Amino acid sequence: MDEVDGRDGGGNGWTGGEVKVTFRVQAETRFGQEVLVSGSIGALGEFDVQRGVAMVCERPGVWSVSVVLEKGGSRGGEGTGVDGTWDGSIRYKYARTDRSTGAVDWEAGRERSLSLAFGSMEGDSVVKDVFREKPETLQEIFSTEAFTDVIFNRPERIRMSLNVAKAENSAAITKAVVLGKGSYSARFVVFAGQVRPDEAVYLIGSVEELGQNDFAKAIPMSDSQAPYWSVMVPFPEGKKHFSYKCFIANKKSPGSPIVIEDGPHREFSLTDPELAAIRQGRPCVIVHVGSDFSFQYPNPWRGSGVAVPVFSLRSEKSCGVGEFLDLKKMVDFCVATGNQLLQLLPINDTTVFNNWRDSYPYRANSSFALHPQYLNLDELGKMPEAIRAELNSERTRLNALSQIDYEGVMRVKMSIVKKMYALQKLEFFKTREFIEFFKENSSWLVPHALFRFFTDVNGTANFDQWGIHGKITPKEMEALAAPDTFHFDYIGVNYFIQFHLHKQLTEVAEYATANRVVLKGDLPIGVSRYCTDTWVNPVLFRLNMRAGAPPDYFTEKGQNWGFPTYDWDTMAKDNFAWWRARLGQMSLFFKAYRIDHILGFFRIWEIPESWVTGMGGRYKPAIKIARSELDSRGLWDMDRYVSPYVHDGLVQRFFGSDWERVKGRFFESTWGGRLKFKEQFNTERKLQEALRLPESASAGELQYNQTLEDKLFILMNNLLLLEDIEEKGTYHPRFNFHSTTSFQELPGDWKRAFEEIYQDYFFRRQRELWRTQGLRKLPMMKSASGMLVCGEDLGFVPDCVPSVMDATSILGLRVQRMPGDDVEFGDPATYEYTSVATLSSHDTSTFRGWWENRDEMDLPKLRRYYKQLLKMEGEPPQECTTAVVEKAVATHLASPSMWCILPIQDLLGMDAKLRRPIAAEEQINDPANNMHYWRFRLHVPIETILESTEFLKKLADLNRASGRG
Repeated sequence: MDEVDGRDGGGNGWTGGEVKVTFRVQAETRFGQEVLVSGSIGALGEFDVQRGVAMVCERPGVWSVSVVLEKGGSRGGEGTGVDGTWDGSIRYKYARTDRSTGAVDWEAGRERSLSLAFGSMEGDSVVKDVFREKPETLQEIFSTEAFTDVIFNRPERIRMSLNVAKAENSAAITKAVVLGKGSYSARFVVFAGQVRPDEAVYLIGSVEELGQNDFAKAIPMSDSQAPYWSVMVPFPEGKKHFSYKCFIANKKSPGSPIVIEDGPHREFSLTDPELAAIRQGRPCVIVHVGSDFSFQYPNPWRGSGVAVPVFSLRSEKSCGVGEFLDLKKMVDFCVATGNQLLQLLPINDTTVFNNWRDSYPYRANSSFALHPQYLNLDELGKMPEAIRAELNSERTRLNALSQIDYEGVMRVKMSIVKKMYALQKLEFFKTREFIEFFKENSSWLVPHALFRFFTDVNGTANFDQWGIHGKITPKEMEALAAPDTFHFDYIGVNYFIQFHLHKQLTEVAEYATANRVVLKGDLPIGVSRYCTDTWVNPVLFRLNMRAGAPPDYFTEKGQNWGFPTYDWDTMAKDNFAWWRARLGQMSLFFKAYRIDHILGFFRIWEIPESWVTGMGGRYKPAIKIARSELDSRGLWDMDRYVSPYVHDGLVQRFFGSDWERVKGRFFESTWGGRLKFKEQFNTERKLQEALRLPESASAGELQYNQTLEDKLFILMNNLLLLEDIEEKGTYHPRFNFHSTTSFQELPGDWKRAFEEIYQDYFFRRQRELWRTQGLRKLPMMKSASGMLVCGEDLGFVPDCVPSVMDATSILGLRVQRMPGDDVEFGDPATYEYTSVATLSSHDTSTFRGWWENRDEMDLPKLRRYYKQLLKMEGEPPQECTTAVVEKAVATHLASPSMWCILPIQDLLGMDAKLRRPIAAEEQINDPANNMHYWRFRLHVPIETILESTEFLKKLADLNRASGRG
């Protein structure tokens, strides 16, 4: 066995001479491969493969190396104290390397941890590991703050302190020394992430030292570093093989297991080289056992949650819209119904247009600032009677509305906020609370306040129209936001708003955690084209492009969200600092989050500015089609492929008796009987502008123009190839070109050639590129915070996505009416464990709306769903009854999915008194309408729901019966 000298002398931290650490790992290799270990200290190369420690193949499948370390040495890197000395902790991983190619294959999963400091008598260590071929998904998931800080939180007051744990370990080492030469201490570690505060993990085994499998003699394990549980056990010479297992029991009844590990006992064996290392060790060898083992639960934990946008909440204290403090009542709802999670939509400030269009929550003007509409005005401080009377009057008026009056709410709230700011500003900026808030948040707070100021002053958020302030530097921002400027109150009132929003949401977050309810946020895929982020950091974005989605379940025209796309290469130059800051800010309030459109982190549907719909998009990045490739397939007529394919017959088919007028206005003749759009109409953007009507236009005129625009857009996109904007002479297939007449009227050999190109482009050639992109970004997203990560992976999903999400331990989303497989409905009973099951989303109709809409659910389809999925007999009711909703909820709760998170509208549908009378009014968003007004509000106050004891009990019973929680 090779031995590496890692001593470097000096230091006075963890002292006591040298220590030898023998790493032994079971790792399968092929010819030409070697195994190395690298870690957080200098002696292990600080995770630099070139400086990692090469291991020796002891026998096929087993690699080892010994490293000699000096306890008092200055190690550098992780585990280094303030005095530069090492504290005895190591983080490390194994890697396979290929001698011929230089390829490096790190083992899957997170870095391993190893502590070598257990007291004054610790000695050499033997570390027994197994190379991880795939990530420990459950360890990754149950190590997130959703579980460690909330659901299975173990308060510090009930944990064993590190000092007590170290004393117990030291005592075990001392006992082993007393046992004489050849004895050793075994340190058992198990990951157990589902242990409640009144429970503990215990160890039993086949030998006397482990209680001879008698539960009454089991050894309690330490929770000082929970969810990793550990214990040190001394063994005399000769104890080289035994079996063991862990169980969980109430701390008051340790001999009565609640959960016993599933499967056979684990086996412990010492090989001859390990026995030799123990005999030669000084003064007592510590054998580290199972540092990567997870407690094998017989039944995986499953949880339930409720999804509700903050704005949709209605309470007695809110003013026309849901507010942050209303979420405390929703936490009470979760507790009363046995739900462990509360999921929200995005909550960032979206003020760009200063009208109802700002109701769209996915178009933020800042990725850090919170939306003023969620502010509870009563909590701003002592309010003069005149202002109080104004607030009460407006609250009564706005709360009487069935929907949100976004502009009315913002007008009232901003008016009262400004009055309260004027009364308090002299003292407010002197408070310790504000000073600390400003110190911690000024990096985004100052730019956001200035952005809001310039938007108001210039009457537009389009900073290209702000003159000299269209571009800004940190030094200029500092000067413009100085407290002695004449305009500071415009800045200061935004500080005031954000401070109180931060304070109120923090109160909610702490309340949720105290009640063991996970707050789950929503991370939008984009930001507004004109926002604080693009103003301050324009180089991070591709401002001439827009993000969206190709034609799909939601809309045949695709979607153009209007967001700029990201310049990932530029973002990578500072290790994605903007993303890390953004996620760090989210983690102040949330313990879990949903990545909106996670597919965009593999490739984004990028749309040039000249397009309005999503039909003209193309994937970025992509391996494009070269002209030579087309030539090789006999495809030479480029004008036929890249230009809109329009002729008289098509215009007649689309416009009927009006075709000649439409032709004369928008088209001109070209060769071969073809038509082309006139120059002034040859892009979607130009067409839209040309067809824009004055506000005085009648409903009939508006409808006519909208129909005309829709049909002309279809003709404009009646093509087969899209030339790349930046690399001329390369092309992308138009998505779903099979539905176009341009494709349908091709000669047979061209059809076959284009079909081959389409299949290759979308389903084969991009696979490795997109997989690499996902693995470049998603691990960064995970490491940026401790939050549980879920991904919205709906739509056109490349086959590389599931494996990357699995490798990064990100949960997927399963919506029954949008199955990923080629089936009519998703069956919740078949969902994988690492998923979130739901009946509907904010982008779809609710379950009742789906059931009762014959365009979505015709009678034959309804009958199939009723019998095959719900297993109900007879003819399905035309109206979605409470019994049908309850059955659908129950089937989702019974699914294997780790989480079942259901919209509150679907839950209320189980109760005849609480459900909304008209199901169609429950839908939050219409994705096909990019001018949708987001104004849905619950028709019943939260207080009424909390008083509905029968409903609360029904939902709690359903959760309990399904085994969730």
